[in-house]
Amino acid sequence: MRLISREPWWLKPPQPGQNEQDLHWGYLEIYADGSTKFVDERPSDQELAERKSCRNFPDPATP
Repeated sequence: MRLISREPWWLKPPQPGQNEQDLHWGYLEIYADGSTKFVDERPSDQELAERKSCRNFPDPATP
């Protein structure tokens, strides 16, 4: 299988009021055949700060 993307990703989406430091982080690997795999290895703080995806944090002030 040929790896085409490896991005910092959360294991479970955040709950209201939860911040990104409290999440279980790893990598989402996407392969050429369309399959995906979660790698349970915490990305560096720099990788998390520079990530392009997985940024949907609910605003706790929004009902």
